[in-house]
Amino acid sequence: MTEQQPTADTHDMSWVLEHLKKEKGVLHAVLFSADGLVLAATADLERATAERTAANACAAFALGRSISEFAEIDGTAPHRIIIDLPEHCILVFSAGHGTALAVAIDAEMTSPEVAVASAATIKAINGLRDALSARERRRAASAPGAATS
Repeated sequence: MTEQQPTADTHDMSWVLEHLKKEKGVLHAVLFSADGLVLAATADLERATAERTAANACAAFALGRSISEFAEIDGTAPHRIIIDLPEHCILVFSAGHGTALAVAIDAEMTSPEVAVASAATIKAINGLRDALSARERRRAASAPGAATS
């Protein structure tokens, strides 16, 4: 029997996020699946906030894919989305197959902290892309006797 490659849906990858949190200005990080499920989050982030973040960031990626036709590249998922807020910034990166990583930073978009956090996140993603991936989930088979629509 061959051993399966560890992925974010089978192994705890929160250590990667905790490592990112050590960068100056990084508040939180959430790793989530393409369908918006939290796979890992920094320890001090409330679960409900992590879940809303994953769902909203997933929607932002869907919007990016949808609007890609504007750049004449239909259906292409974005590599990164930047949300520039007053005195804060949220970066959402494509992380691995079927995953993305959101990082909240307590700094303006043009600050050195954002550049350092962005570089650290990209370095982590590039080094751990396979482990930050998630296997595709399959629809559960209907239970015997269950009604179908």
